[in-house]
Amino acid sequence: MKSLFLPLGLAFALIDLPAAGDDLKPVKHLIDTHIHLYDTTREVKVSWPPAGDKVLYHPHLPPEYSKLAKAAGVTGVVVVEASTRLEDNEWVLKKVQGDNFYLGLVGNVDVYREDFEQHVARLKKDRRFVGVRARSKKKIDFANDLVLVNLGMLAKHNLTMDYLTNGGGIPGIQTIDRVARTIPNLRIVVNHCLGYDFDGKAPSAQWIATVEALAANKNVSVKISGLYQRCTTQPAVKEPDHYRAVLDVLWKHFGGERLIYGSNWPCTKHSGSYASFLKLVDSYFSEKGQEARENYYWKNAATAYRLPLK
Repeated sequence: MKSLFLPLGLAFALIDLPAAGDDLKPVKHLIDTHIHLYDTTREVKVSWPPAGDKVLYHPHLPPEYSKLAKAAGVTGVVVVEASTRLEDNEWVLKKVQGDNFYLGLVGNVDVYREDFEQHVARLKKDRRFVGVRARSKKKIDFANDLVLVNLGMLAKHNLTMDYLTNGGGIPGIQTIDRVARTIPNLRIVVNHCLGYDFDGKAPSAQWIATVEALAANKNVSVKISGLYQRCTTQPAVKEPDHYRAVLDVLWKHFGGERLIYGSNWPCTKHSGSYASFLKLVDSYFSEKGQEARENYYWKNAATAYRLPLK
């Protein structure tokens, strides 16, 4: 199955599909829900990426991303704040001010802050502020009363929580399962395929059972994102079959209505072009049909982040 990404400003399309895919059309919207913007030349040192990363430790700003993403067919973006500085929420929002290509920001507000709600309410005045990725300068105890109160405030404000778990760890998945059950009205988006380390092998029965338990929470969605970064071989394998066994588990348990597209740009640069990553994930979702692609590329994102898409 081969994908073709049309020139700058045109919609995403597929050609040369087998007979089963002949009814596929360009998707109505193509929303990337996971990129990072930062400037390593600012006077204030960025908290990420590390200075030793020769690929990422350069400015990554809207003009660069907009050009390559639009060339690949992307029609809208949600930025995920990678800084630990509260002030950098405003920095990102100002960088994309007046640019309708940038639909949302999942910001950073320390979940241990006593004034968490005050800052969330202030940031929410910008309609593009759609949620918070749960982060802190210290390890987060998701059973902590203050943390749970603050996450409950996100739900009260109709905002979303992004959650990053690294290493595919079962304890991390179980943690977010408990949060989802404790605050069932909080929309939760778990990043990067639950942090699974793609080694080309079938996942364990224990991991599958843990995923099934998490998926029972209808307020939880998963980003099919970061595959390049989570691949145990670097540069990452670009053959879809390397990822298929894990994606099949996520598809089975989260279905077509709770899986969301995100690239994790600029981290994609370690393994290939932006278009090559999009081609990789589309090779999987194209097999599921047109409705699955519409859901994956924009409808599920619109639901998870309240995006103004129809």
